[in-house]
Amino acid sequence: ASEYWFNLLWNGAYKCGFATTQTAYDEAASDVLQGLKEMNDHLNNNAYLVGDSITEVDVKNFAWVTRHDFAYTVIFKSPGGRIAQYPHLAAYVRRLVMEYPRLLDTVDMPDACGSYYRQLFMLNVGRIVPYIPSVREWVAGL
Repeated sequence: ASEYWFNLLWNGAYKCGFATTQTAYDEAASDVLQGLKEMNDHLNNNAYLVGDSITEVDVKNFAWVTRHDFAYTVIFKSPGGRIAQYPHLAAYVRRLVMEYPRLLDTVDMPDACGSYYRQLFMLNVGRIVPYIPSVREWVAGL
């Protein structure tokens, strides 16, 4: 399961950002869109990505999903819009942090997302960092 989501989403966003041809970008973007749809559909009938309780796959996904809106969609041009547009995925994130509130302590979104803007000079020549909310603010907006 981890490899499946890695190939479509977690690495798919990076493939979008570092694509050097339109074809490579289009293929990666298609994977991301497919992954978001499939994950949202899966979470319509399942509380977690694998099995009946939280697993490493959910923790890895939490790290990815918290970066999606403010790093991957902007600087990497990864498609799919905001996580809030995926009702089951958004509900899953809210449920995860309700059940495991310490997950909120694992992500400093301004730093995690901001590092992409500061360090990837070739994708952000001016190194301008937009406003990035805290993970608590982001979850509250889902």
